[in-house]
Amino acid sequence: MLKPTPMQKVRIYSLRSNLSEMIEELHKAGLMEINRQKFEGLDEGRPLEFFNVVSQHLVKARAIDAMLAKHAGKEKVREPRPIEVKEAIRRAKETDLDETLKSLTSQVAEKEGEIAKLNEKLSIINKLLIFKSIDFSKLRTKTVSYRVGEYPSEKLNYLKSRLDKELDVYDLVSPGESPTTLVLFKDTKSNIDQVLAHSGFSLMEIPPETTVPVTTKKMLESKLHDAKKSLSEAKQELISLANNHTDEVRDIIYSLKIEADRAEVASKFGFSKSMAVFEGWLVKSQYPALERIIKKYDRKAHIEDVPFSHKEIPPTILSNPKITSPFEYLTTNYSLPNYFELDPSTIYLITLPIIYGMIVGDVFYGLLSLVLAKWLMGKFKDSYIMSNVSRIWYYSAFPTMIWGVIFDEWCGAGHAQWLAEFGIVIEPLYHGFHRMANIAMLIALTAIVGILHLTLGFIIGAYNQWHHNKKHAFAKISWIGVLYGGTFAISAIMFGVFPEIVGFAGIGLMLVSVIGLAMTEGIVGILEIPGLLGNVLSYTRIAAVGIVGVVIAELVNGAFAPVPKAGLFAIILLPIFVVLHTLNCFVAMFEALVQGGRLNIVEFRSKFLEGGGRVFMPFSMHFKK
Repeated sequence: MLKPTPMQKVRIYSLRSNLSEMIEELHKAGLMEINRQKFEGLDEGRPLEFFNVVSQHLVKARAIDAMLAKHAGKEKVREPRPIEVKEAIRRAKETDLDETLKSLTSQVAEKEGEIAKLNEKLSIINKLLIFKSIDFSKLRTKTVSYRVGEYPSEKLNYLKSRLDKELDVYDLVSPGESPTTLVLFKDTKSNIDQVLAHSGFSLMEIPPETTVPVTTKKMLESKLHDAKKSLSEAKQELISLANNHTDEVRDIIYSLKIEADRAEVASKFGFSKSMAVFEGWLVKSQYPALERIIKKYDRKAHIEDVPFSHKEIPPTILSNPKITSPFEYLTTNYSLPNYFELDPSTIYLITLPIIYGMIVGDVFYGLLSLVLAKWLMGKFKDSYIMSNVSRIWYYSAFPTMIWGVIFDEWCGAGHAQWLAEFGIVIEPLYHGFHRMANIAMLIALTAIVGILHLTLGFIIGAYNQWHHNKKHAFAKISWIGVLYGGTFAISAIMFGVFPEIVGFAGIGLMLVSVIGLAMTEGIVGILEIPGLLGNVLSYTRIAAVGIVGVVIAELVNGAFAPVPKAGLFAIILLPIFVVLHTLNCFVAMFEALVQGGRLNIVEFRSKFLEGGGRVFMPFSMHFKK
């Protein structure tokens, strides 16, 4: 549970004659992670002979699948089914789906472009409808030309004055209030376009097929209808192809991918003329199953255990009970522990909720946290991140209620205080550790929690290093001496918590530990000592954040508590009271998770975990597409 799953390194020798069959069996079993390895005296590996053929058809099938995926309907695509590799290659080779899809896709693009141009032309023709029976195809002759554009009718006089200077003979046609204006003029080598542009005249590009606008509009609308029909037919055909062939294509891809993986894995082997050798990792308990596979080949194959040292890091498989899964999420997302380190997931299961509970520390807020977390777990059950975060909140709600009883906080007030508000005056059933009344003690308590938490981190760190680098293990022990020596010295000499003799003993312990630290970590370790004080002080944020929540709760109680003295107004106050406390609770939940997570992942984790673990990736048929 605290240690990753035990792993074993193995080496397999096989005659080349039965290599393909063995690779297939290993692939189906999915037990072994095969690593690339150079073997002295052997040739470097290369894919099996059929790899090029398989990969060529796999590329083609994937290209077809990518095109089909763009047009697939809403029908649920089933899981791919393996088919015989020869059949998969035959289907991939013989299919002309790629050419059909390219043709239809090209047709769709062409029709979409045509429709866009037709709509653009119709937009212009609609502006020309005001000219009614004018046939634009007959306006331009050897001596007469025209321009059409948009120009404000109120500025026509200004345009006329400009044209008078440039043209001898011209006419302006601007029916009604429309800004669309037709300029007819004798076609000479004048600067008409320049004059119009300088006058603010916005030229229109009249479609070359334009005759009478109404007639042209009907003709363009007919073309647009035909183009849309052709586009719809092409799209429907693409959808039909996608719905009818996606499953088949993915079957081909699935089968070819399996064969490609099997052929390619041989590039990690070492080869002689008649033999192949390869190494890898597997879960130690699964060694007998792998051994049974190899023994099927009698004298044609052999398996052996390969010893490994701390210099060679096996893959990491975390082994935790289901209850720790949300905390395992924290472990895996902030540098996976390497194989030789303890897995902190189970420790997080204990320490994070305790710190969370200390921050929130209210019985009713614990209940609210429980309800909100349960609701969020249902709402985000398909979200990997939020489902784990919600479950951490759920687990942390229980210690929150326990700390709430210890602090005697029930929506920001003590139990006797609430009873008194409702006219029930009694001697308190117990005297809790009220945070607002004991701030100094609360800060001291959080510092003690920090010291204990960091001590646990150093102990785990010493354990992690003991079998592989005792020097570093002694360094972790020295850090514990520095931590407690400094704590006793400061507590006794500066604050008088302990007798003075304890303070001097603390100084002695610290000096001895500093010497040990200098011998194991050198000057770098000495320079990091002030950082340890900063680590301890970081835990006082538990008190600071918690007190802020209490202050807000007390303000809500003072202004909106629905108590009898408020009379009928309490009916209005009740929903406001509930909403404000719920909001304060949610903020407290968020802050407690952030601060509790930080203390565990930054301060605590850094004392023992180097990380750098890698995920176990067995040679298996279960792969990501």
